[in-house]
Amino acid sequence: MQLCGWIEENGHLLTPAEIENITPERLSRCGGEFCLSTDHLTARDRYGIMPGGTPSGIIRIGGQVIPIMPDVPDLSLEDAIRDAVRLRCDGRRESAVVALSGGVDSTLIAVLADLPCIVVGLAGFHDLEAATDAADRLDLSLTTYEITEADLEEALPLLRAALPDTARMNLEIGLAGYFIGKAAARCGAKQVLTGQAADELFGGYARYGRSQNLRADLDVDFRGLAAQRARDSVAAGLSGVWYSMPYMDERVVLASHKFAAGELVNGDWRKIALRKVAEMYLLDDLAWKPKKAMQYGSGVTAVLRRFAKKNSAGLALAGTPHVRADCRDRNCP
Repeated sequence: MQLCGWIEENGHLLTPAEIENITPERLSRCGGEFCLSTDHLTARDRYGIMPGGTPSGIIRIGGQVIPIMPDVPDLSLEDAIRDAVRLRCDGRRESAVVALSGGVDSTLIAVLADLPCIVVGLAGFHDLEAATDAADRLDLSLTTYEITEADLEEALPLLRAALPDTARMNLEIGLAGYFIGKAAARCGAKQVLTGQAADELFGGYARYGRSQNLRADLDVDFRGLAAQRARDSVAAGLSGVWYSMPYMDERVVLASHKFAAGELVNGDWRKIALRKVAEMYLLDDLAWKPKKAMQYGSGVTAVLRRFAKKNSAGLALAGTPHVRADCRDRNCP
């Protein structure tokens, strides 16, 4: 048996022995983040969180295909998020960190997970300052990795060669994710808990305030996350790291569909339902802090725009794949 990741059944983390003997019918109702291969079958978690060559969301047994539909309890949003975070931490605390930006999505996960946190960015940009502020005020363990324009220029050719789609936004987000992976690896971690998918589940983008059918728009954007996961798994995977996503737990997805449009987005207020849960664990100003996208908060977008102006070939910059990142340690080897 070859297993990458973890599998759970009704909130119970399965042991290797239990997985070895599981029937396809039981496995089809299991959650987790996994890519599994045995003598009899191959399978990958429903949303394809765990990277692997097996198609996501199915079990293959010879010519038979069985869809994976996790059987999860109908929980409140708070309980769903708590369970999702717990399942991603249990048994893996020595090899997991949280990518903290200081925004509500990642800060809530950081508090619930009680894992070491990392933040990556260029000096003077939003994420370093916001994450440090949140960590100081919430007594979170945080390691700051400050990168430079030279680091980005050196890493850019590697990302251009590796990513399946090198459109500008994919490069920007991919670069940020690449340095998150480097930072996690330097801390000895293989798994990085992130706040991704919260915007698509709870209405985090500004355009949702203009939506005529918020539920339909959220569903379309949620389905579109598959391409983003492919990009992110490549970027983080270059350092041997994988992203773990509590908000894409089936419990959280199910809970998110209980809310009417006005409970998610109201004028300039977005992700209202999630922020109300966050109020239970965070200081009010952190729970209601406005969103700042990773590529902007880290400073990557600003630097790449300067690169594009300086170089007549746009983003096709020369350089080696070597990456240098200075670690200003607060809790990292």
